[in-house]
Amino acid sequence: MRQSTVRDVMTGEVLTVAYETPPADVITAMTSYDVSAVAVVDRDDQVVGVVTRTDVLSNIDLRAPDRHSRLPWRRPIEGPAWTVHSAGQMMSAPAMTVEPDATLAEAGRLMLRQGVNRLLVVGPGRRLLGIVTAGDLLKIHQRSDEVIRAGVREVLATLPVRDLALGVYDGVTTVAGTVPDARTATLVQRLVRDVPGVTAVRNEVTVKAAAPVAAGRIFQTAAK
Repeated sequence: MRQSTVRDVMTGEVLTVAYETPPADVITAMTSYDVSAVAVVDRDDQVVGVVTRTDVLSNIDLRAPDRHSRLPWRRPIEGPAWTVHSAGQMMSAPAMTVEPDATLAEAGRLMLRQGVNRLLVVGPGRRLLGIVTAGDLLKIHQRSDEVIRAGVREVLATLPVRDLALGVYDGVTTVAGTVPDARTATLVQRLVRDVPGVTAVRNEVTVKAAAPVAAGRIFQTAAK
């Protein structure tokens, strides 16, 4: 059975800004589209970084002005005071990226390792293809029991066993029946566990008992 990949769950539309975009325009874009991050691309649409809400807040001068001072340079100013002048100066780089054909497990491990909850999906030349979030990785488990059952049947059909009883309830999958050997029993457990949507496996298969060996008989030839 084909493993699900990032391509299966990613979002293809990603909000982007140019390296030279002013910080105020970055905020406008993020608030207008209600997103927590935007990708920063160069003139060839190659990903060079990402700007998150944390990056924005880290680059605003939040020092409180002296409202009682008569000195003009210490009076309140209109709007935020920026410590940078472009998205490129504000972004986190390099952006954490993943290829579209990476498995969901690979993407999840990368997120955990890098401490992020989103990855930009890039193709050849780091061209932006989409974005995948931690929530997207869980979508594959939002499958009906009937769909899961079909997936389990598909993987079990690759084994030299027949007539295994199969039950799926809320993702918990029960497999029962007889298999020829212990290796096959272990393989059933592993294959069923890896089917997208399966949350637990109850492996109730038994190993077929070996046929009893007939008692040997010793024949002696008569001495000549």
